[in-house]
Amino acid sequence: MNRPPQELARAALPPHVARYLILFVGALVAIGPLSLDAYLPAMPAMADAFHVGIVRINYTISVYLVAYGIGQFFGGAFSDQIGRKRIGLIGLSIFMLASLAIAFSTTAEEVQWLRFVQAIGGGFSTVICMAIVRDVYHVDELGRRMAMVTLVMLASPVIAPTIGATLLRFGWPAIFFFQAAYAGALALVYAAFVPETRPGDWRKLSVVTTLRQCTQVIARKNADGRRPITYAITMALSASVFMTFITNSSFAYIDYFGAPASRFPLYFSVAVIGLICTNLFSMRRLNSSNAPTFFRLGLGLQATGVVSLTAVVLAGAGSIWYVVAPVSLIVAAFGLTGPSGSSQFIRNYDRLAGSASSLYTTLLFSTGAVFGAVSGIFFDGTLRPMAFTMFVASLAANSCALLTGAKIGRPAPRAPTPARDPTRDAA
Repeated sequence: MNRPPQELARAALPPHVARYLILFVGALVAIGPLSLDAYLPAMPAMADAFHVGIVRINYTISVYLVAYGIGQFFGGAFSDQIGRKRIGLIGLSIFMLASLAIAFSTTAEEVQWLRFVQAIGGGFSTVICMAIVRDVYHVDELGRRMAMVTLVMLASPVIAPTIGATLLRFGWPAIFFFQAAYAGALALVYAAFVPETRPGDWRKLSVVTTLRQCTQVIARKNADGRRPITYAITMALSASVFMTFITNSSFAYIDYFGAPASRFPLYFSVAVIGLICTNLFSMRRLNSSNAPTFFRLGLGLQATGVVSLTAVVLAGAGSIWYVVAPVSLIVAAFGLTGPSGSSQFIRNYDRLAGSASSLYTTLLFSTGAVFGAVSGIFFDGTLRPMAFTMFVASLAANSCALLTGAKIGRPAPRAPTPARDPTRDAA
């Protein structure tokens, strides 16, 4: 009897791979936060260098998020067709070359266009991470493994702003030289030491197949008749809450409160440390039966933080710590929502894991880009546009969560046995 390609890959995977695979996947998915967080302390300096306003530089984040979503959309589906490793190496190469080009940019417009290209490579590189985990581990392990990947990844938002602030002493281009070196090192490790987990064939590459696979992901229903895609939409809205903050964080901490760039990593890392703690909790406690409870609790905690932030901003936000505290709760809450929601989403897909990952991350970053851009459109020199945009995103996330059927104390429905996929390769 023929076996699916990913089952053959799993069976042939060397025993020692599991020892470092999660570490590598975490380092690979960290490309996303590193490309965003490392240059946050440098944004005011870049605005001065290019003689433009801070909002113009803020838009480079929104441009990156849009293109990152596009790269994720096609990269995940293509990895189902031609293999994870090929897509990962192509993405890392594009990211590295674009990062080098950004370092030599002379205008804000050049940075925006090159950030678009860089993000395509970043999307290709990172979309395969969730699919690799799905290829290798059993469905009942996904929640803990996702939390472990996220935990490894979360070192980057703590370290990246510090690296950016340190490299800023040598000029903002040094930050992008660092990003290029990081991508190049990962490409070498991937090529030399990490095996393929989902073999494919170049002849299977097809945009039409990509669109058909995404349609199948959207149409899939779980055991209780609900569509898992509602989990992806909810998490996209939830992630938009803190992505809106990331888009405005440089203005909020450095421009609005007047904090020096060297102290930016301190304020930024407080939130990330909370996220690490909640991810550790998820890694230890999350399982397939309590995932809906973790999911709804995370959304509720995030909403509490958003309401607190909005109240503080309306009251005048007299101290930077009045903003840091609720933002920390907002970000930490995703340590409950992210692993539980992503595991509940991806567990419904097997042979379409790459396409499901691409659609999920496309929604995540594209929605974040939209909300971040909206906060820029209404920019008035205060923190109100940021806080109001985050409030709307949180309200939408909690409303959409009702469609998932996830409730506190209610066990998750069993993942369905996947129907035969007409797009999969015959082994």
